Amino acid sequence: MIYGHGDDGYRYNIPFKANFSSNIWHEGTSKKILSHLEQQLPLISNYPTPNADVLTQKVAEFHRLNSSQVLITNGATEAFYNITSVFWGKKAAIGIPTFSEYEDACNKSVLKIRYYDRSEVVNISFTEDLVFLCNPNNPNGLSNSVSEIEKLVKGFPNTMFVVDEAYIDFTFKIESCVSLLERYTNLIIVKSLTKLFSIPGLRLGYILCSPQIGKKLQQSKMPWSVNTLAIEAGKFIFENYKDLLPDMTILLGYCKKLQQQVNAIKGLTVIPSQTNYFLVQLEKPDASSLKDYLAHTHHLLIRDASNFRGLDQHYIRIASQSPEKNELLVNALQQWSILP
Repeated sequence: MIYGHGDDGYRYNIPFKANFSSNIWHEGTSKKILSHLEQQLPLISNYPTPNADVLTQKVAEFHRLNSSQVLITNGATEAFYNITSVFWGKKAAIGIPTFSEYEDACNKSVLKIRYYDRSEVVNISFTEDLVFLCNPNNPNGLSNSVSEIEKLVKGFPNTMFVVDEAYIDFTFKIESCVSLLERYTNLIIVKSLTKLFSIPGLRLGYILCSPQIGKKLQQSKMPWSVNTLAIEAGKFIFENYKDLLPDMTILLGYCKKLQQQVNAIKGLTVIPSQTNYFLVQLEKPDASSLKDYLAHTHHLLIRDASNFRGLDQHYIRIASQSPEKNELLVNALQQWSILP
């Protein structure tokens, strides 16, 4: 899906007051990161290292893994296409509703797909070669514990589980599954730096896995896929991780209050989430028209969630912003709810 994701403000010639469509850190990119990148601009006159070696080592040290277990990618999305290319022509299972790029990556590598209910993953048997599991899930924030995922990985040793942890830092409900890599080789973890540190334009993610699968993924990966500024941003982040880490307690508090306010509006039902984003079910199938109304009338951008497989025009997704911006959205939704 090239088009249809969140943050599609480029489709509107509108000076938006607030963007609720993209699940990234709401305060924007750290000034420290921006300042560092300004100093690195002269480096763009040279090619980046083909495999982002220095950054690879920093990520490995951060997660207490070997560098052979790390693969830096051009955002998490490249990781999914890289993974499916290794499983060309085989079978995959995808829990829905979820991020659409799993499906697109599978289709590109001619994998036969079985869709399952994401909420029932712990009760399902898998015979597929590859299983995709977004944790916490996009778009509804649904999550599974490390012990639940370990049960799956242990119970189906012939299946490779791809756990997408792009939003793991946006919740306190669960922990990362990185510790499982020590005991299981049929686990691939995909992570993203773009959401937490608000650098989606740089495209920076990485894969954590066993050395065996890491070697196969490396062989299928395109060289120089990660640009110099993205590599430099990643190095700076891992060198200053604690200082740059946003205070998620604050944002999750904002989101909890926003969910309560939206749920109190007639015709809107919030599907509770313990992340910074959540789904809203509309009484009437008006997702597209509501999005356009908010954009053109109030200069606010939300995510029409109807193009998630398993959802329809009854669903929108909202990512919390600051209290002031959240109030703009609540007031706009209240006005929309009383329109004739």
